[in-house]
Amino acid sequence: MKTIAYISGKIETKNRECFIGDQKVDCPQAGKTFTTTGDKLDLLPEIPSLEFRSDPLFLTLLLVTILGFAALAVFRVKIFGKTLGEYIKPIWYLILISIAAVAWQYLFGLKMDDNFMSIRISQWIWEICIAVSAYKLIKTADFGYGNLFFLGILYSLIIHGLKITIRYLFYEKTFLYLADRFVYGSLLVMLIVFLGGSMFLYFRRKGTIKL
Repeated sequence: MKTIAYISGKIETKNRECFIGDQKVDCPQAGKTFTTTGDKLDLLPEIPSLEFRSDPLFLTLLLVTILGFAALAVFRVKIFGKTLGEYIKPIWYLILISIAAVAWQYLFGLKMDDNFMSIRISQWIWEICIAVSAYKLIKTADFGYGNLFFLGILYSLIIHGLKITIRYLFYEKTFLYLADRFVYGSLLVMLIVFLGGSMFLYFRRKGTIKL
């Protein structure tokens, strides 16, 4: 089975040239699009209107997201029949492990000269956490597909929201690059949630495995 890989920082692009560390290498992604600063785009086309940075706009979006989740928790708003607390409480430690894996990746993993194995391992950790979260919530909270969809949104905002925040604040990336990475990473999260969740739901309904 082909391993799903999303390795942040594996190949750096500068002025449409590719580098691993300080070593210039051939760009393997023929036909890919790039930002004006040379960052490779995996999904989005070149969109000039997003080729900018704005601290007030970014911080406003970040604050609105945080306050939005705070409001969901305080007012106990139900999303697909479950409150935010019912999503988070059974898997809080898995969320913390995922956050720690992302932080470790940027603090230590990118600095290791091990052919990016450390980066892959950190990614596998949060991927496993997502799959286990789907399993636990289906088992303990009777989750369905709507709940899995929101779980995917929650993990996307936590993991890839943290990633794009780090990239904006410390790597000075534009909104186009941030949007591309967030969409790409979120699709990976949704794939894990729905593939794993669908399998668990199927086994539960068939009675093959008692979840």
